[in-house]
Amino acid sequence: MFLHFRHISYGLFAAAAATFFPTWAGHAQARLNRPLVIAVDPGHGGRDPGAIGCHGAKEKIVTLAIAKDLARRIDLTPRMHAVLTRTGDYYVGLHQRVRIAQRAGAELFISIHADAGNPSYHGATVYSQSPADAPDVTQDQSEKLADGITRQLRRIEPVRRDRQADFVVLRSRRIPSVLVEAGFITNPEQERELTKRAFQRSVAAAIFGGIQRFLAGRLSRPSAVR
Repeated sequence: MFLHFRHISYGLFAAAAATFFPTWAGHAQARLNRPLVIAVDPGHGGRDPGAIGCHGAKEKIVTLAIAKDLARRIDLTPRMHAVLTRTGDYYVGLHQRVRIAQRAGAELFISIHADAGNPSYHGATVYSQSPADAPDVTQDQSEKLADGITRQLRRIEPVRRDRQADFVVLRSRRIPSVLVEAGFITNPEQERELTKRAFQRSVAAAIFGGIQRFLAGRLSRPSAVR
């Protein structure tokens, strides 16, 4: 459904319901006033530390710090609300993360990770849903969201952005979803960056900026779909 049309149609429905179906009017107005819910997924946690850097930094700690900062920015924005798939150092299964987002009525899903590989590798990677996992509309919106985040992240570090992935957390058929590898924790220099609060805030700010860019574009194009 068109995002802007959704607001118009529900506004008309609320007015009609107030006249003909008073009991429904409150429900229609509540739907109209509902904030945009964004699921923020800190990768790994608990018994699953994720990747570990050469100096001992754990991916699960880095991702939670970035995710909490991103959620804070979302919650400070009018008509937006963040739902974290985990709020502490505990394990949540991959399928459960998607179910948390679905139950919360999330309209976007952002999974945050830190990459591992050759110690010389440096920079972020942004993944979107693969066509096999989502309808064309959802996959297209996922691509646009990934592009918006990529543009913002490139202000602070190199970014690879020509990637689609069949990750479990990107398989929601109705929620545009992206996975952000914030940097290579196995690169000693970037490991130090990823553990610094200032860099974590910069990554969160870049992801949030990408979300805002995506939403602005979706509102400005009548053909944008949700």
